[in-house]
Amino acid sequence: MAVNNKDAKATFMEALDGLKEYAKVNGNIVTKDDVKSYFNGLELDDNRYSMIMGYLMANNITINGVDGADNEFLHMLESTKNDAVNNDDNGIAQEDTSYTGTDDGIIKKINVTEEEVNNLPEKEAVMAAQMIADNMDYSEDDIYLERYQKELEQIQPVSDTTRAYLLINIVEDNDKESLKLLSESYLGKIVGWVEPFRCRGVLAADLVQESNLSMMAYIGQRQWLNNYEWKDKIKEGTTEDLIQVLNEIDKEVKYQAEESMRMLIDEQMDSNKISGKVLNKVNYVNDWAVRLKEELGRKPSVKEVAERMGVSEDIVREAVSLSAEAIEDISDAKTNKDNDK
Repeated sequence: MAVNNKDAKATFMEALDGLKEYAKVNGNIVTKDDVKSYFNGLELDDNRYSMIMGYLMANNITINGVDGADNEFLHMLESTKNDAVNNDDNGIAQEDTSYTGTDDGIIKKINVTEEEVNNLPEKEAVMAAQMIADNMDYSEDDIYLERYQKELEQIQPVSDTTRAYLLINIVEDNDKESLKLLSESYLGKIVGWVEPFRCRGVLAADLVQESNLSMMAYIGQRQWLNNYEWKDKIKEGTTEDLIQVLNEIDKEVKYQAEESMRMLIDEQMDSNKISGKVLNKVNYVNDWAVRLKEELGRKPSVKEVAERMGVSEDIVREAVSLSAEAIEDISDAKTNKDNDK
């Protein structure tokens, strides 16, 4: 029995999301068997698996034993990263004049090249990326942060004066317990630092984790001791000097945490832009298929859509493949693709 296109698309996206989550906890490394196991039951051909692997590699996920040099889909995604919006001399985006019409008002052809179809405008990709970020489910964020703060209640709070004297123990005695207490004193501060970065495409749990890792790298690995002026003041300075050094360390830890969160958000937005470009390409072909169906009174063929768009048939078939067969208004997309094997 044929699988409903919408059900197939939902299953495909669930499998892809699941694989990306698995890769995330596995150091962004998967195997070919991992890929096939997640999509088991979808009856995907080698071409589709190649597309999936290209998408994963474009999102900085390594697939053991797979070289991306010959993956055309990977090259297509990478090529979109250098797109630019056409602006006038004042920096304002120019109006799109790529459409031509006929006397009867029907749009006849889009005056674009295949390269331009592959490289859809950066502006649209950014908008799609922002839409993905805005529509993420952040409903668990408050629950996570509440639970996280509840766990922090088990840690005994310490005053800034006490924290300052911990610096002496660390510098003079290499005291591991003092280093542990100093590190723990930042965990509660991180909750506040995370707040301005919430709901920007990354879940609160990931923001907290990234900030904690940044803090542990700076405090736990004693990078702050590379500042010899601070080190001298800790050894020989007054209590006021200690507090001043502590305040400077606090500022640096916060800066490091904020930079790590910015990088995490930027990486996610880059990933969303790639997804947005794929989505835009699919929508671009689908819109033309719908228009032609209305104009012809039947589903158009791949060839007819390609001719009207002014691109090759491969571009149209690729969009159908990217959509997991969700473009339903092209009569022979799947048939033609299968016959090409």
